[in-house]
Amino acid sequence: MSNLEWLIRYENEGTTLDFKREQYVKANYNDLIKDIMSMANAPIEGKKYIIVGVKDKPDGSKEHFSIHRDEFVDQATYQQIVRENVEPNINFAYYSIELDENLLGVFEIDNCDNPPYMMRKDYRSLKKGECYIRRGSQQERITRRDLDEILQLKSRRVFNDKISVGFNKRLEQKIIVKAAREVEFPSEKAKQKIETILRERQEKSKLGLNDQHGWTPRFRTPFESVPFEERKTEELERNLEDIRNIYQDDDWYYFGEEVSEKINLVLKNDGAKYLEDVSIKLRIPSESLTVMDRIHQEPQTDYDLFNTTPLPPVIDYYPSVIEEERVYIVEENLGALKHQQYSEAFNENLRIFFGRSSVGRTFTWNYKIYAKNLPKPINGELSVEVV
Repeated sequence: MSNLEWLIRYENEGTTLDFKREQYVKANYNDLIKDIMSMANAPIEGKKYIIVGVKDKPDGSKEHFSIHRDEFVDQATYQQIVRENVEPNINFAYYSIELDENLLGVFEIDNCDNPPYMMRKDYRSLKKGECYIRRGSQQERITRRDLDEILQLKSRRVFNDKISVGFNKRLEQKIIVKAAREVEFPSEKAKQKIETILRERQEKSKLGLNDQHGWTPRFRTPFESVPFEERKTEELERNLEDIRNIYQDDDWYYFGEEVSEKINLVLKNDGAKYLEDVSIKLRIPSESLTVMDRIHQEPQTDYDLFNTTPLPPVIDYYPSVIEEERVYIVEENLGALKHQQYSEAFNENLRIFFGRSSVGRTFTWNYKIYAKNLPKPINGELSVEVV
């Protein structure tokens, strides 16, 4: 049994379903206009039906009044009379269905995504600007509250399922990234080098060899650092104890810019309007990965320190990243999201470190999109597989 057949047999009249005993004829075309308009304005998703040839009796049973096939009205006739008198245009079809050897007519009203619909001009008892809505099995003039509901539904119809989010312009919902398996921080390299130098000096001292360490072979400016090999042993030992602090900037730069993945999201508005004051909130599980909360600048070299020309100020366009319990919250304001265009979610790519512990895992990222002209946020999820 089809859904339509089930409605005709068992459903009672309501906001999305109406029964008429006879077809509309020229003498009652004003009723046709009013009925179609009221259905189209009802702020309910989905198809709405007017079934012709059926009487809905008080006890819930149905009485059928079969239409003679040669009297069945052409769809174009009804569409023309509604189109000439109602604005904007209402999408509906009129077709026949056979049920228990009865020929019935079906008005199917769908995709009414541009309400409110109202009279374009005077037509008999209907006046220009009048607007009706169906509520239950009744028709009423539209009220301010009705209009608010209509506009809310209109916003959902304009944007729902029409905002696409993905990792690139192909709007892929899942990407595969490689974990950083071999990670050696600058501080670790420096530590190993100092330890090697100290060990070699100890071995030379045991052999009674002349130790020339600490001798500076050439003049150096105050801005140049002395190589480890030319530093005194006492200085190297102090460096070794404080190696993490000395190389903190180098380590963060290496961590964020050299071994982390740089990831952004792409949004596409396939709706018919701009989204205004758009913002996005992204939730990333924090287990087995690290999301940088800023872009770490490359440490200055000796030449940079010696150069007295002031560096341009660093403007931070990185999104807000806050770590909460077992999750990173990433937020960004996008401004207006133009329709039929791609927009990156973040002004700067997220820096995300995937280490060995993340190998073989798939992370689910949840996002919410907010906008001034969205009645409620748009929710979705993306996946990142680590290999």
